[in-house]
Amino acid sequence: MRGSTGIGSLRRPSRSEDRPTGSIVVKSALWLVAALTVTLWAAPAWAQSEDAASDGLEVSLHKTWSPGDVTMVDGLANVPLVILAASTTDTYRFDLAVFDGSGTVLYEDAWDRKLSERAATYVREGSSLLEPFQFGVMPGNYEVRVRAYPTDAPDMGQSRRLPVEAFAERPMVSDLFLASRVEPLGEGAGGGGWSVARGGFGIAASARTRVLPEQPELYYYIELYADTAQGWAASIGAEVTKPDGRSVYKTPGTQVEVLPGGVPFTGKLSLSGLPAGEYMLSMSIDGANGTVQQTAPFEMLERSALLATGDDSYEARHFSSLSDEELEDTYGGIVVLLEQHEREAFESLPADAKRRYLTDFFGARNPDPFAGTNAFLDEYVRRVLTARSRAGGSVGLTKRQPWRTDMGRILIRAGEPEDRIINHFPADEGNPLNRGANSFAGEPPYEIWSYRRSDGYVYLFVAEDRFETWRMVYSTDPNANTLPDWTERVGGSALRDLRDNYGIQPRFRTGLDNTNLQ
Repeated sequence: MRGSTGIGSLRRPSRSEDRPTGSIVVKSALWLVAALTVTLWAAPAWAQSEDAASDGLEVSLHKTWSPGDVTMVDGLANVPLVILAASTTDTYRFDLAVFDGSGTVLYEDAWDRKLSERAATYVREGSSLLEPFQFGVMPGNYEVRVRAYPTDAPDMGQSRRLPVEAFAERPMVSDLFLASRVEPLGEGAGGGGWSVARGGFGIAASARTRVLPEQPELYYYIELYADTAQGWAASIGAEVTKPDGRSVYKTPGTQVEVLPGGVPFTGKLSLSGLPAGEYMLSMSIDGANGTVQQTAPFEMLERSALLATGDDSYEARHFSSLSDEELEDTYGGIVVLLEQHEREAFESLPADAKRRYLTDFFGARNPDPFAGTNAFLDEYVRRVLTARSRAGGSVGLTKRQPWRTDMGRILIRAGEPEDRIINHFPADEGNPLNRGANSFAGEPPYEIWSYRRSDGYVYLFVAEDRFETWRMVYSTDPNANTLPDWTERVGGSALRDLRDNYGIQPRFRTGLDNTNLQ
């Protein structure tokens, strides 16, 4: 097992809204944690109810401190989709209630979650949806109750009750968060999909901490507090132990300056080579006022725990036969068919987890599961090959994957257009609308694609450079990114084709009118 180079990074909080005031504040959010990805969302489970089973409703609570002696509690609940096995609506209700020490309800809320068609395919043991929530309380003792149940079968639900002891005064440190990923908010390609946002950082976590041997990084997040007048110096060390306390790995202490007001402290450990089993991560913080130790459990999974599904379907055999390179080369393009949160989760998966994901994804869309083949999968592969041959694109001498080009994304998602206007050598060199020519002698080359059989959307592509990079500048598709100055990037020929063939009359931003199109 290898430790990280240095155990953490120290940054100031960048958002003042991370320091709320008031006696009770509640926020909620949702995203899918499917069977094949649930192990990627690592999170502390120190506050889980004792009777929570691996296939039951799991809940974890994590406390941080805010000025005014407000204890902020971030809750994470894994709602098992098996509760919907007898449901006909694919909808569950999530109830949240916070009680004070006398049993008085301080806050309660409930919301319904309707599973998407794809999420509904995971209604089986081991799959869950993540329900994050947040509330703030003043010093005292409280209890949190969460319950999830099918809307048409309330008796089939599961519930958990967990105690919360709020900080009586400003502590030295917060609770310890464990996660599959921690990044500064707004930075990096992976920004988004956070279950918790604290101290200017996004934390990808769930109610149970699991680490894959194929992706053995364990991230952590903790906050250190100081009064507004002066800071203090701290030494922070991390140690991995077995449940019986035996040490497995220990890092040397890192010296940290805790600035007035406090700072978040983040980092990661590489657990490569750590045998499967249950472990604890302990963070020891030494300061002028003594030593504080925060711990959180996690589980290191076996490789077989992810792959041993017993699936002998056509899809499972197909994806198990591909090398990692073949898998990425063809099936990386599935991202154009996914929602943003699904896309981010898929791209972070190791190769074997992607095989499991793709097996479920294409298996759920097989029009004839007993045919010994999959027409939907075959059509996807055909579209990728078409996109690669016609829209691979390049940046300099580097060939791009087709799904990272505008033309390639449309070809994979919608297939071949019914109508296709191609004009790679438009004339009209003197047309006053010729503003996108750049290095071309005349108007820029363009193609117009139309899909009349399905949604009727029209897409206009323009080649704006000599590397044959085709850019989509306009579309009637509301989900496409039409450029605000698109009429200034094309010539009169493209505008006339849009008008004459599809009845599309642009509004000119430059004050030019239709007489320029005659």
